[in-house]
Order: sequence, then C-alpha cells, then structure tokens
Amino acid sequence: MAKSLVIAYVLWFFGGWFGLHHFYLRRDRHAFIWWSTCGGVFGIGWLRDLCQLPEYVRDVNEDKDYMEELTARMRKSGPKYSTWRFGGEMVMGILLGCLVHSALPEELTADGSPYQKIVLLLCPLGVAIGIHLVGNVGREMASFKVAVVTAYLTYPVFFNLNGITYSTLFSAIAVNWKGRSWRRSKRKSGLCRRISILGLCGTLYLILWGSTLYYNSYVTTKDGEVVKLRDAVQNFFKSPAWAETKQTFKDLYAFYQIHGFGRIWEQIVESMDPQGESNARRVLGLTDSATQEEITSACRKLSRQWHPDKQKDHKAKKKAQEKFIEIRKSCDVLSDISIKRSERNKSRSQTKDRTEF
Repeated sequence: MAKSLVIAYVLWFFGGWFGLHHFYLRRDRHAFIWWSTCGGVFGIGWLRDLCQLPEYVRDVNEDKDYMEELTARMRKSGPKYSTWRFGGEMVMGILLGCLVHSALPEELTADGSPYQKIVLLLCPLGVAIGIHLVGNVGREMASFKVAVVTAYLTYPVFFNLNGITYSTLFSAIAVNWKGRSWRRSKRKSGLCRRISILGLCGTLYLILWGSTLYYNSYVTTKDGEVVKLRDAVQNFFKSPAWAETKQTFKDLYAFYQIHGFGRIWEQIVESMDPQGESNARRVLGLTDSATQEEITSACRKLSRQWHPDKQKDHKAKKKAQEKFIEIRKSCDVLSDISIKRSERNKSRSQTKDRTEF
C-alpha cells in the first residue's frame, strides 16, 4: 500500500520527536535515532524533515521518476559526502560510546582498576554501532567492519585524551572514506518483526540509561550530603516507607480475595489517603480508632511540646517550627474531616427521618 504524504506530515507534527513518521515510512533506523536523541538532537533533525518528507515518501513508494534518478546516481558514482550524515554519525557514536562507559560502575572504570580493560572492549563497540546505525539510514550502507576496526585501533591511543570523541571522529572519517556504498534493494519485513526489533533495541538503550543512573548518579540530602543513587535505593527498600507500601499491597490483595474486583478501586483510593487523614493521624501518633477527645488532646499536647518559642537554639527553633506547622496542619485536616462527617451523618439522619415519616 502506497504511503501518504499527508499522513506522514501529521505523524511528523504530532509524534515526530519519537520518529513516528519514519516508522510509518519504514525507516526504522531513522525512527530509533529520532526517539533516542529527542527528535534528532533535540528537534534539529525533526525540523529538517519538514523539507525531506516528500523525498522520503517518493522513496518508500518507489516512485518511477525518483527510482530512475536514484539508479542514475548509483551508476554514476558512490554516495556523496553529507555533512548531515557525518554529524549524525558523530552524535550517535559519541552518545552510545559514552553511554556504554557511564553504564559501568565507577569502581570498574577508575584508574588502576583491574577491570579497566572492559572499557577498552565495550566503548569502541558502542562507537561503531552508533556510526553504523546512522550510516545505514535510507538508501546508503556503511561498513560495520571499517567502523569497528577503526574504533578499536584509535580508542586505546587516545584513551586518556577523551578517547571516545577521537575514536568516533576517526571512525566516521574512515567510514565516509572507504566504507560507504549504495543499498540496491530494501528488505521488507513484517510489522511484527519490525516492532520486535525496535522494541529490543529500545529496551537495551533504556537498560544502559538505567544502569547509568543506578551506578553513577548521586542524590543530595537536605544536609548537603552526597549519596550514591544505588545506596539510596537500597536504603529505601529497607525503610519504613517501603514497608508501608508492601503492607498496602498485601492489604489490597487480601481485600480482593474477600470482595473481588467490584470494590477494589474504592479500596485503592482509600489506601492512597487522598484526604491526608492517615498521614495526619500518624503525625499526631494516633490510631484509626482514636476518638475526637483523643485527637483534641494530642493536638494541644504536641502543639505545646513543639512550640518554637520554647527553643533558644537557632537550629532547634527552626526544626521545632517545621514540626509545629506539620502538627497544626494535621490537626486542621482531622478537624475538617470530622466536621464534614458530622454534617454528612446529620443530613443522612434527617433524610431517613423524612422517609420514615
């Protein structure tokens, strides 16, 4: 079925940053590059597609005039040098090379580490894949052999001088010099196969980003202390907050076993504490069965205990003020809920009396 230029422009406008128009036009490598670089390096490639889409549509539809022009170019010479393609090879080569490097734990890549040779094996491979990916977009082909050999030869030489950038540069030059050729015919794959391949590539790409964040990212506490994200995650799974979350899921499952799916949504909403009632009771140290008298007593007691005027030290006073505000907010929340429930019960009682009358 012939592809429509109108549909291509609609997909370009609404989903171009994710490469939807390229996927529609069976340019799957192009689509992946756009998705992984936010529209071709933050929208630059997306804007260029505004002028390129008519040619892409003619290509996928194998327009007679277009194919005659293409055949003439193929017979005349090899693919011409393109600054856009060379720039794309540089971007993807550096991106994937750096991503592979950053996805490894710092302990493995640090100077003097016995595992540092892993970097020598994996980073050039990421560089070569990035260059090969861009080089094979459309009707052109790029030699993976040339890309990977050049990357492995140059990366160790510039290892201590931002090796990924230099390795990408020399690999891209080598591919554009000796590793380019025409794609005589396009292999047409089924939709399921295309989605599966793109899904696999996207998953691997996200795994690299996830590993980067997990192993080599940091969070800063309110005290200014820097903590590795992986340590923070491990501590979270040992924290009371995670224990409460697990207990909530267990309670939901138990509720489902008794009541089924019919009322599960109601229980989910209640477990999310939309009114803040459970959190307010926790702040005041009260149980769910606490009476109004117990709530009032707890509010008065804690307000006196944490009143800022009782503190002389500046830090202690600031902490007491934050706690005092939290206590007052919790008291206000429980007070509002109590008033609304009283009014609702009163209204139901009056309705019931009128019905009986």
